[in-house]
Amino acid sequence: MTSHRSEPGAARARRSRGGRPTLEQATALDHAIREGALAMFLEHGYEGTSMNAIAAAAGTTKPTLYTRFPTKEAVFRSVLGWAVQRTDWPVPEPPAPDLDNLEVALTTIARTALSRALNPSMIKLEQIAITYAERFPDIARRTHGTGFWPRKQLVTDLLVRHAEAGEIVAEEPDVLAELFLGMASGGPARLASFGIVHDPADQERHVQSAVALFLRSLRPD
Repeated sequence: MTSHRSEPGAARARRSRGGRPTLEQATALDHAIREGALAMFLEHGYEGTSMNAIAAAAGTTKPTLYTRFPTKEAVFRSVLGWAVQRTDWPVPEPPAPDLDNLEVALTTIARTALSRALNPSMIKLEQIAITYAERFPDIARRTHGTGFWPRKQLVTDLLVRHAEAGEIVAEEPDVLAELFLGMASGGPARLASFGIVHDPADQERHVQSAVALFLRSLRPD
């Protein structure tokens, strides 16, 4: 008789009364599958990753994996979109900056956005999205589309706050937020996907220039 200790962790999570997982167990299993699949896709790419490898990385079985994702394509679509939207990957997001000082807040946001864009794991994800952009256009939109940038709403709220105080003119803050993030991290991210990453000093100059140019465009005078 097989003991529970000999089962993979994710397999044990499936066991509950009646053989059905609880909501907590199912959530934990889904997270394990996504984490395992993400690691496999980043290391081996889409073609080099099998459903067997994903199941093994997640600590579950292939049949269990198929009950949640019927194909590798389904896993790929789910996992890459999930990764882009996470606030704890590739590194945890720092706390939001003080919004009272517009220049300091924009600088902090720009540095954080650029750091995330140039993280090696994010660069790999972008490269995968580019490689399969024609086959999976929805993934490319999520990875490269400005509407999916996690800091867009923060920049929008910041601009609204200072526009209402009469310090700047920001008639379309959501559009301006996209433009700012594009300057701060969009260009460097695209270069990084082709293996071009500037040194830290150049990155800081890029941030300072982007913030200065953006602020000049917002001044009411």
